[in-house]
Amino acid sequence: MNQNQTNEEMEIDLLDLANKLLDKWYYLLLCLLAGAVLLNAYAFFFIEPTYDSTSKLYVVSASDDSVVNLSDLNLGTSLTADYEELMLSYPVLNLVIDKLHLDMTPDNLKGLYSLSNPADTRILQITATTTDPQLSMNLAEAMAEVAVSYLPETMSTLAPNIAQHAKMADYKAGPSYKKYTMIGALLGLFIMAGILAAQYLMDDTIHTAEDMEKYFGLVPLTTIPDSEQVVDFEEEVHSGKRGHRR
Repeated sequence: MNQNQTNEEMEIDLLDLANKLLDKWYYLLLCLLAGAVLLNAYAFFFIEPTYDSTSKLYVVSASDDSVVNLSDLNLGTSLTADYEELMLSYPVLNLVIDKLHLDMTPDNLKGLYSLSNPADTRILQITATTTDPQLSMNLAEAMAEVAVSYLPETMSTLAPNIAQHAKMADYKAGPSYKKYTMIGALLGLFIMAGILAAQYLMDDTIHTAEDMEKYFGLVPLTTIPDSEQVVDFEEEVHSGKRGHRR
């Protein structure tokens, strides 16, 4: 019985909280719009746009008779994973730095690259992301060229083929203003909802006769009407008397 009563009171509290939030819908809407505008403005003015450029390698491993068989395909798949692991190693990164005369460390350069291998393929995608579209293209192309010349000697395998050369980005990769706008709107909404919920939970004053019965188990004999309701009632009475006299 106590458990059912507790569950019922919890359900009533949630309904009251929902009604509290609905009563303040204009605050929620205002904070939603404010959050969307503020985070969108932050992304537009304070986050520098980035540009991607991608080159692609096709990892081959043909037998001596130039006929690709099942073992060659399996070996090519394994080589792709090996290339993906070794391409971001310090020797390869240092070669890219020397090739492009870059003023950065291998660790900094490594953060500009992302490698991916589409499922069930022997294609290795090399993507460079920077704030300069020309630099992104140079980095992606240089990594592909270094991988073709250096890694086969290190791994004692055939050189991969460059399936796609890097090109200049036509549009920016980030930031996504739509994404930041949606995140800002949700943050503004959740923050305002949290504030209203905290105010509701911290408010222990008795507002209605139902609150008295719920918290203390006492049924009030009578209630004092709100002063505004009394004034409205008196105005209605007076206006009714005037109409009757006429």
